[in-house]
Amino acid sequence: MPAKLSYSQIVSALQNGGAAPLYFAMGSDYYLYRRFITSLQDSFSKQYGTNGNLVQRWGNDLKATSDVTSLLGGGGLFSSANLIMLHEIQDTGNAVKTKLAEMLSNLPPDTHVLVHYSISDFRKAKWLDAMQSAAQVVPMGSPEIVVIPRIVKEMVQERKLQIDEGAIYRLIELSSSELAIIDNELEKISLFLDDTNQAIDRAMVDRVAGAIENAQVSQFIDAIFNRDRVMAIQTLVEIDHQGKEGLPFLVAMLYNCLIQLMALREPPEARKTISQGATSWYFLSKLGAFSKNYTMSELQIATCDLADIDIRFRLGSMNTLTALTEWVSKVV
Repeated sequence: MPAKLSYSQIVSALQNGGAAPLYFAMGSDYYLYRRFITSLQDSFSKQYGTNGNLVQRWGNDLKATSDVTSLLGGGGLFSSANLIMLHEIQDTGNAVKTKLAEMLSNLPPDTHVLVHYSISDFRKAKWLDAMQSAAQVVPMGSPEIVVIPRIVKEMVQERKLQIDEGAIYRLIELSSSELAIIDNELEKISLFLDDTNQAIDRAMVDRVAGAIENAQVSQFIDAIFNRDRVMAIQTLVEIDHQGKEGLPFLVAMLYNCLIQLMALREPPEARKTISQGATSWYFLSKLGAFSKNYTMSELQIATCDLADIDIRFRLGSMNTLTALTEWVSKVV
């Protein structure tokens, strides 16, 4: 059984080039999971370069034990190094999980596997015990409140932002300690700043975080995905009334969501982008249902048009509300 390490120790080892053969990620914190798989992919790429091959599957993709045998059985798949990511395996049947645990105990050379089980519980199952015994277990549950400031400081350092302690605690307060929301707010601040060396204090956090409320973002995105044109335009107007910064941030968020929708329309082998933006079972299932409301052609056209809006906004050559309203009218 691998040594029991903390989340930070595991990520640090990956950043130093030490990838274990098998990881078992347990929990549903979106930010922690996204950060971990980014570190894992970076470590794998540094070790194997162009000889590395990424394969991703979700629990719903594994219908029978033969799917597991095909995925992990060797042969042509392992002609080069492989990183196999299995997300949300709680969605598979017990027979599949049992077969998976059996095969993970004897992986081919130059193969690294991540198994993600998003339920943080202590249920007893032979397959669960077997996986945890063979793997490096990565805790993904929501961190205790006392360690969140340290995590936020790491997030700030990664973005090379200059932010004081008062601003960090204000971010935690505004986000109700949700790391994914804090990460989103830091992205908004990065977009807002002309210079990343600019000092960020509590007042700036209040100014930027208030530029667009997360509830309104969700309302707008849901309206787009549900093809509810009236609600989408109404929400746009409400966001615009809050201040000029809101709509440009919304463009960036919507663009990411459209990319994720297109990834879900692809076959499993092509779903490489979705792992960067939708890892929770709830959000992934929600996106999967919404993706059926648009054809791939519609999504591609909508994404290209939105990218054009973003470019014109950055050049200062357009009214954002007018352009986004026209985009909604055309797409939705």
